[in-house]
Amino acid sequence: MAVDLYMTDIRTLPDARAHPAVLHEIGSRRRQKVLSFVRAEDRKRCLGAGLLLARILPLYGENPEAVVYGAAGKPEAQRVHFNLSHSGDLVICAVGEKAVGCDIEKIAEEPEGVAERFFHLEEAAYLRAFQGQARTEMFYRLWTWKESYVKMTGEGMFLPLQDFAALPADGQIRVRRGGRVLACHMKEYSVPGYQVSVCAEEETFSGCVKMVHYLLPSL
Repeated sequence: MAVDLYMTDIRTLPDARAHPAVLHEIGSRRRQKVLSFVRAEDRKRCLGAGLLLARILPLYGENPEAVVYGAAGKPEAQRVHFNLSHSGDLVICAVGEKAVGCDIEKIAEEPEGVAERFFHLEEAAYLRAFQGQARTEMFYRLWTWKESYVKMTGEGMFLPLQDFAALPADGQIRVRRGGRVLACHMKEYSVPGYQVSVCAEEETFSGCVKMVHYLLPSL
C-alpha cells in the first residue's frame, strides 16, 4: 500500500453555526469541536477535517466514530495510520499502513527570527545560503519537513525542533536525530501557494494529491 494524500478546499463549505445540516455527516465529538471555535474560518477548517475523515477512513475499512486519541493526543485508527493538517483554505489527510505525518503551510513572508530560534543549527546554516523568494520557499520546505516528522512520531510539541535536522542528502530528504539517520521518508506535493510535505515509515507514496469534493445537503 502506498501512502495516499487527500485534500479538500473549505471555501465550498458553509458555516456550521448558520447551517447545522452540514454537521450530519461527522461524529458527535467532531461536531462539538467544530462549534467550539469562535471564528467561522476555524469552524470551517475543523469541519473540513471531519468531512475528510468521514469520507476517507471507510475506504480503508475504518469507522470514523472509532477513532481514539493516543497518549500524545494523536488520533489513531485500528487498521491504518492517518494524519491531518490545515492551512489557509485547504485541509489535507495522509493515510498509510505505517506511521505517517503531514503538514501544509500557506506561503507568506518568512516569520522573522523563527529559523534562528527553532531550527537545528545545520538547518539554519543551510537556509542562509538562500535569498529573497528562494529563501522564503526554502523556509517553508524546511518547516513542513520538520512538522511532518514530529507529527509522524506523535511527539508534536514535546520534541524541540532544534533536536533534529531534516535536510537534503543524496537526492532525498533525510532526518537526522541523535547523530544517526532515521529510517523515514519524505515526499513533497505541488500545490500552488502552499508547501505540502508528508513523512512516513513507508517508502512508497501516491504520485498526486486526491481531491475530495462534497455535495452538501440543501441549505
